[in-house]
Amino acid sequence: MKLTTNELCLCMVAAVKITSDKGQLPLVYHVQSFHLYLAEIAESIGAEWVVAKYFGLPFDPFVDKGKHTADVGKGIEVKWTKYDQGQLIVYEYDRVTDVAVLVTGEAPNYVIKGWIPIAMAQKPRYRHSKQPTWWVTQINLQPIENLRKSHHEQSAI
Repeated sequence: MKLTTNELCLCMVAAVKITSDKGQLPLVYHVQSFHLYLAEIAESIGAEWVVAKYFGLPFDPFVDKGKHTADVGKGIEVKWTKYDQGQLIVYEYDRVTDVAVLVTGEAPNYVIKGWIPIAMAQKPRYRHSKQPTWWVTQINLQPIENLRKSHHEQSAI
């Protein structure tokens, strides 16, 4: 899926606003340049936007959802990586009632790779051996078109 130039610009402006509103930078900022950090936030916002567009849902890039509300819809947590063969990474603080959707690529082109319920992703078989995360390979994801047909549709979309 592709975002328009206008949507891409809004993603970057939203990344700047959200970062500015927080008043402090996260620890990750100290290991990369400030502008690279903003670009990654903008890419994440873009990934959320393409998932919202896919499902025909409204999306406001300026809302800082944090971990309090779903990224998209009622219960979709969007996970983004620039790597085409990248894995979906789930954290301990992710809501177990949500589904996680993996999006890969870089602006303006994104690919929705698939989804998995977070409760399923947090199984021992996906647990990373060196950090408190779960890494789900793309082969273990459900195709995105199956989300509408699943019993997760009502709680997620």
